[in-house]
Amino acid sequence: MLKKTLLLFALIIPLFSPGEGVKFPEIDGWQRDGEVKTYNRDNLFERIDGASEFYFSYAFEKLYVASYKKGGSDLTIEIYDQHDPVHAYGIYSMERPPSADIQPIGLEGYYDDVILNFTTGKYYVKMNTYNVDNAGEALLMKVAQQMAATLCKNPKLPAQYAAFPTGNMVPHTQQYVSTNFMGLSMMGSAFRAKYTGREGDFTLFIMHKKDKEAAAETMKKYQEFSQAETIRTEEGKYTIDDPFNGTIYLFWKGNYLVGASGKVTSEEAFGLAEEAMNNLKPE
Repeated sequence: MLKKTLLLFALIIPLFSPGEGVKFPEIDGWQRDGEVKTYNRDNLFERIDGASEFYFSYAFEKLYVASYKKGGSDLTIEIYDQHDPVHAYGIYSMERPPSADIQPIGLEGYYDDVILNFTTGKYYVKMNTYNVDNAGEALLMKVAQQMAATLCKNPKLPAQYAAFPTGNMVPHTQQYVSTNFMGLSMMGSAFRAKYTGREGDFTLFIMHKKDKEAAAETMKKYQEFSQAETIRTEEGKYTIDDPFNGTIYLFWKGNYLVGASGKVTSEEAFGLAEEAMNNLKPE
């Protein structure tokens, strides 16, 4: 919990903007260190060499970076434009530590030692401090709350993440795997969340295909990969004996495939799959 006295540490005054709706704050007592730096897909490697391809897989468009100084202290703010809320929350969720202390910043955020990360709308914001009293928690929280309001006024959890039943879901475990779900290229991308059930821990996942035909193709290839005796191509419930991932329960309807893997019974798996499907709008 933050102490009320610490909240007075950062006085925020008008914002400055590099354009396109991205705004950085002017912070009382701090000086901007140079101009805002902008990166795109051609030069992102200059900023995060080795991680660029990972960000590209989450529809990265641009990165804006502003640096501040106050004596021997430093503050850096990075704003990643990830095209849409699905991909912004997706990459945030993949980098979020399992033990993160989740805070209501924008759509969701967390503070950890000298960093504060949050996502809102199509943006993923990463902030860090160096040599700041109390690790800069009060400063980062104050700046983040104001920035979040300027980047997206009314952030909402995208429908695919919100579709997961909450009953026995482990809180804040929704993620988006952008490619090769379960290590299989045929599966493409998938949303997933962790659950604790009667048999133990398991994963519920949602695959959103562009249309029913694409979902049918995925089902066909997955059955062929698993060497199923009979290849089915009609909507409904499937039990797949995956040679690498064990027994997979899948419910196919329209352009959605909802399934479960891990320590889960077929009854529990299909029950949750149907509940998730009801929260979606298959086409």
